[in-house]
Amino acid sequence: MRPHRFTKTYRTRYGRCRFQIAAPALLLGTASFLSLPCIALADDTAEDLRQLRSAIQKELADLKKREQKLHQEFLRLDQKSQLLDEQLRKLRAAGVGPGGANPPAVAGGVTPPAGAEGSPKPAAASEVAQTSAPAAAAQPAPEAGAAASATPPAGGESAPISGPSAEEQQARQVVETAPTLSSVGGVLTPKGQIVIDPSIEYDYWAQNQLGVNGFQIIPGITFGNIFVTRFEQNITTAAVTVRGGVTDRLELNAKIPYVYNAGSTSSLIPLGTSAQLLSVSANGVGFGDVQFGGSYQFNSGESGWPIFVGNFLFKTVTGVSPFQVPIITQNEPNGQFFAGTPQKLATGTGFYTLTPSLTVLLPTAPGVLFANLQFQHNLARTQPVQNPAGGTATPVNLQPGEAPAITFGIGFALNDRAALTLSYQQTHVFTAYANGQPITGSPYSFGTFNFGVGYQISQSTRLNLSVGIGAGPNTPAAKVLFELPYRFSL
Repeated sequence: MRPHRFTKTYRTRYGRCRFQIAAPALLLGTASFLSLPCIALADDTAEDLRQLRSAIQKELADLKKREQKLHQEFLRLDQKSQLLDEQLRKLRAAGVGPGGANPPAVAGGVTPPAGAEGSPKPAAASEVAQTSAPAAAAQPAPEAGAAASATPPAGGESAPISGPSAEEQQARQVVETAPTLSSVGGVLTPKGQIVIDPSIEYDYWAQNQLGVNGFQIIPGITFGNIFVTRFEQNITTAAVTVRGGVTDRLELNAKIPYVYNAGSTSSLIPLGTSAQLLSVSANGVGFGDVQFGGSYQFNSGESGWPIFVGNFLFKTVTGVSPFQVPIITQNEPNGQFFAGTPQKLATGTGFYTLTPSLTVLLPTAPGVLFANLQFQHNLARTQPVQNPAGGTATPVNLQPGEAPAITFGIGFALNDRAALTLSYQQTHVFTAYANGQPITGSPYSFGTFNFGVGYQISQSTRLNLSVGIGAGPNTPAAKVLFELPYRFSL
């Protein structure tokens, strides 16, 4: 019996031992089996979060695009509203329309075609050209309907230029504000409209000259007298510019300036071991050189092309010429120091000038790029050149140097009323000639940094303020231009 009992006991203990060893392994296997779904669930949750984040970002991008489209649609509707207001004013002025005696028939919401009796002509929608002032006061031209744009206007005139309303609005705001387009091309006045542009411009010039009358024995040591001279000039020009739209692509303009020119010359004259400051001043008041010009827009700027505008200016000699004012001679008091200095100042240049130019505009949201290339040609003219020593004047055939210039910049429409422009202009003046002979030292170059701000006060009135800072001794140190153009229909 003992062997049997021993064997049973041994088997029991052996079973317990095997159970004790297998239990932990069974628990570990169960935990591993249960953890696999948890890991898979965590991975699925992270992937869902990533997809959700991507979907949110996509929705935000779509919302921004919709916001831009809504803004463009708002501008387009605003232009249509302006068009309706303008057409109603014309109808009332003609005695038709609401409140008139003979309202035009409108059936089914269809407006009579352009050119029909009693119906107004469609307004042009994206003319961009001007010649007289950087801020053409004209409000953005309203966009004509598709059917009206497709109908050729009577009289063989160019078809209205159409394009995206939002880009037109932006381009107009920018070029109306750009100060460097003051005399080379800006916004074309629509056909049948007149713009009166009063302006005030202030220019400040300052230049220092150092002269030495002596000799040098040792480098760096000069024996003799040193003369220091400072020239200052303040020019205020009040002008009225009138622009009129002849066709949908052609504009003519004229500018009448009135000039107040004040300047002074100060010299530090050595007297033995001391020095004396001498100063003379002069001024000139009167009408300046009247200008006439025109602008023509070559294309509509469709299919991503820039807009090209040709401009032409003709400047007369209606102002007082620098060769007509009296000068200080050597026989007068302090004449040995100020001989040749004018006793009165001119209000014009004394030369006829022709200035063709080409303006390029490229709307590219959120800004508008613009550039202008011009060539100024002064016609030769015989002028009476006075002798600083006294005596009669000598007639000399003078030919001022040709002056090409390039301007480039960018503008931003801040909103539907305000715009900001930044630009730079570089000019080079070639050699001048006297009686066919070159004048030594006559070529020079100068540049000007410009920035302007414009604000649309109302549908017919705009305010523009621009500032220019000269780069170089031959350009105004500061230039400020204020304009308040006003537009109306004939």
